[in-house]
Amino acid sequence: MKKVFAFLAIAATVFAVSCKKENNNNNNNNNNNNGGGEYVQPITIDGDFADWAKLDASKVATATCDPDAVKNALKVVKVYADEVFVFVYFEWDKEQISHHPNTAPEGEEPNDESVPFHCYINSDGNAATGGFGDQFSDACTDILFEGFIYPGGEKIGSYEPAVCKWSGEANGTGWSWEDLGDFTGITAGAGVDGKYEFMITRELFPGKLADTFSIGFDIQQSWDSVGILPNSHVTDEHPSENAPSLQVVTVK
Repeated sequence: MKKVFAFLAIAATVFAVSCKKENNNNNNNNNNNNGGGEYVQPITIDGDFADWAKLDASKVATATCDPDAVKNALKVVKVYADEVFVFVYFEWDKEQISHHPNTAPEGEEPNDESVPFHCYINSDGNAATGGFGDQFSDACTDILFEGFIYPGGEKIGSYEPAVCKWSGEANGTGWSWEDLGDFTGITAGAGVDGKYEFMITRELFPGKLADTFSIGFDIQQSWDSVGILPNSHVTDEHPSENAPSLQVVTVK
């Protein structure tokens, strides 16, 4: 009888430990899923875009080029934001965006600033503040990133933009931006010709980036805009291709 009781006691102990371990594992999984555990960066900025396909598509803000848009060099942008980073992926038309400074066409001077890329952010999520109605119908951008993309056969290096703040009238137009100074390290990027990804470190962002914000993008060739996203097509009833900026909700 003593042997039976001993066996039952050992079995109960093993069962209790097993249950505790399983509960701890479940709690750890829940913590990781809900942000309570160790942070795992969902996108690696390396120019290999396979990890974008692993995201929950319902949580990725996406804009695709309207087939009837005039400035259509930007083909698609995707934005995924968590509490640590904002991740951006985009594609462009290689026929419209030409050359890396090291592969300039014969007879043409290399231009390190031939392809400006702009990121317009409504950081407070408030449509009544900010401006720049030149390219986005909601005219509520308050922060601008201005950097350069260098298309070419080799992998494209990091996106290191200047950071500016809207200085014009609320919901105004025109190029009214104040340079905020050195923000080295706020972004990191990588890509190949025609595709690129970068991330914005929220901790280094000027001011607070709201949980829900909006964002728009512009790519240029020799300082002339050739692609805007989001965009829309131009008709007699709608003479501008301007569309509202893309709304992004932070995943928590």
